[in-house]
Amino acid sequence: MELDADDIFKDDEDHTEAEASVLEDESSKEYVVYLVDASPKMFKTYCSEQEDYELESHFHIAISCIYQALKTQIISNSYDQVAICFFNTREKKNLQDLNGVYVFNVPEREFLDRPTARFIKEFEQLEESFSKHIGSQHGIVSDTRENSLYNAIWAAQALLRKGSAKTVDKRILLFTNDDDPFGSIKGAAKSDMIRMTRQRAKDAQDLGISIELLPLSCTTDEVFKISQFYADLIGLEGDDLVDFMPEAGKKYDLLFMMFSDLFLSCY
Repeated sequence: MELDADDIFKDDEDHTEAEASVLEDESSKEYVVYLVDASPKMFKTYCSEQEDYELESHFHIAISCIYQALKTQIISNSYDQVAICFFNTREKKNLQDLNGVYVFNVPEREFLDRPTARFIKEFEQLEESFSKHIGSQHGIVSDTRENSLYNAIWAAQALLRKGSAKTVDKRILLFTNDDDPFGSIKGAAKSDMIRMTRQRAKDAQDLGISIELLPLSCTTDEVFKISQFYADLIGLEGDDLVDFMPEAGKKYDLLFMMFSDLFLSCY
């Protein structure tokens, strides 16, 4: 009986192709933590330039963007894993039991995991019950040195511990409309809190985690000053700093075109 060389090696070839497919899936994975500011300022409504749109809050815009991204992900059967973390909250729910940080999730799902149909459905309905079950509260307080932004970055970093930075892209996407989160703090307390928060962000970046800022739009008489605080936090300087605002606007257009008139277009 003669043996066909093609048949002999067919199983090995199939096995190799399967391994390559798995490696490709692993190498193209993203682990993303959506970090959403839930401070009272995020719930203020703003006028739309288009008459057909109702007044919307920046919190609603952030929720809508994330919801659309999650739907796209589940439809495409992506292997990416996500977590949704709110900061400046009244209630707390996170791995380290930190104040002012709430990680949204549903049963039978890890904090950082692929989105499920139930996860997306309950997230879509979250805004209606947010004030009752989670609550909005400014979490940066001088007297107690409470720092919800520091806590949020720390919580996000902990969520992204799983997986190797060599095979998985790890990202924190930060939604906020507050360019100066420590503006109400004075003196040495302010300097210390800013320094600690920047160091916490650097620690995350040193572990291969990128931090991307998605600054929500300003009112017509107020601009989001990226250089006020966040440029140093995410490591922007030179041409990158100049190009940041236009690039941020493009990201919003890709996320959710219908709200583009409320996204930051100032330079």
